[in-house]
Amino acid sequence: MTDSKRGGKRAGSGRKKGVQNKATIDLKCKAGEYTEEAIQVFVDVMRDPEAPAAVRIQAADKLLDRSHGKPAIHVDAQIAGKMDAAMLQRLETEMMDRLEASRARQRLVLIERGIIIEE
Repeated sequence: MTDSKRGGKRAGSGRKKGVQNKATIDLKCKAGEYTEEAIQVFVDVMRDPEAPAAVRIQAADKLLDRSHGKPAIHVDAQIAGKMDAAMLQRLETEMMDRLEASRARQRLVLIERGIIIEE
């Protein structure tokens, strides 16, 4: 006969809500020492007229996220019908093709802007 109190989820087990993860407390404290400097880097990049527009926008976006929080995303979806294995395979193939095309376009833009060097 096995002991029913071994393994699996049990009431009262695990880290309690509100208790910080001890493994990352030191790392967060150490990283926190550089908060002002990191924010200043975002500001400097955002204001640098020589920086590519995409990089400046990304720096501005990061500053906005940290000051106002990320915007909520609401998805309202209704699914009708059944999805069979063939439909799932078609969707997966289409999604992978789109992802590959998107990565290729992104790579070309980065090469054009001199952010990466073509191999």
